[in-house]
Amino acid sequence: MPALAQQKRSPFAFLESLGGVGAILNTLREVDVRPMRAAAERPFLLVFASRDVPLAEHLAALMYRGERFDLHPAWRAAVAVPLEATHALSRADVVVLVTAPEYLAEAQRVRQALAAANTPTLIAVVVAAQSVPPEADVVLPLINGVLDDAEAQHRIVQAVRDLRAVDELALARHLPAFRSTVVHALIDEVAIANAAYTFGSGALEINPITGVPLNVADIVVLTKNQAILAYKIALAMGLPSDFKHVMPQIAGVVGVGFLWRQAARALVGLLPGLGILPKVAIAFAGTYVVGEAVYRWCATGERLSAEALQRIYVGALSRAREVFARLRRRSPRAAKSGTVLPREVR
Repeated sequence: MPALAQQKRSPFAFLESLGGVGAILNTLREVDVRPMRAAAERPFLLVFASRDVPLAEHLAALMYRGERFDLHPAWRAAVAVPLEATHALSRADVVVLVTAPEYLAEAQRVRQALAAANTPTLIAVVVAAQSVPPEADVVLPLINGVLDDAEAQHRIVQAVRDLRAVDELALARHLPAFRSTVVHALIDEVAIANAAYTFGSGALEINPITGVPLNVADIVVLTKNQAILAYKIALAMGLPSDFKHVMPQIAGVVGVGFLWRQAARALVGLLPGLGILPKVAIAFAGTYVVGEAVYRWCATGERLSAEALQRIYVGALSRAREVFARLRRRSPRAAKSGTVLPREVR
């Protein structure tokens, strides 16, 4: 588990000595993280209700299996109750009704009652057969009469996320089962957003007259997005929510990653003959690497080596091509044909 002791010397000191980077860091300091922190720390209650209370308790316990799990959380976000515990169900933010196929009608009646109270509800049916009741929102498979824990956890996590009844940062922060899925969705979202931003500004950057000022602005925007992503990952992974406390640690993990990837992108932007594709690719892959590096450190305390970062970066570049293709289909006029990829993007 990563140590989060305060450092006397700002880890930004070296970066601040690089001159223009100071403006970027000032931008990061101006970010208002209070709404993110409030969303992540907002309490909620996920209730598993069933005739089979031990099974419901087992499923609730599965929600606490994952990276950086805490055997003694400050409060229980996922609990189990008997199906008839109407008072507990009425206080829930999300209810999962766990039933065998023969008791499905009973679960449907309970869901109708909860619908009147606007309580988001899922019906999870435990089955061993191939046939799946159409009323089931979640199918929990039995293998040789035993619940497949990994598959059950995966399906419940996906179904609860799809309800969108609880903020994803809160789900991940308080229930470790959600952490990997939520964090990787965040990384993809921000990497694609940075690629889309770069694609939109890239058409102008081809003009060498406007290229320099736009590249400076882009570095600030992309770096700010990466910093917000890093903080959200820390929140999702259950780390301390104090921005000033956790961000210096994260900056040390990423190292100069915030800079060298954006510097590479800026250099490409100053060579208008290369076109938009390499800029989009570097924006996407650089953001993805930052997110993955922060996630792995939060999960295990592991600081990725330069070689490991490079492998992730190369893998992300191949995905960046797909993202670029989608962006170009949506806005064909903004993309130029005949682009040449630099060596690190090939």
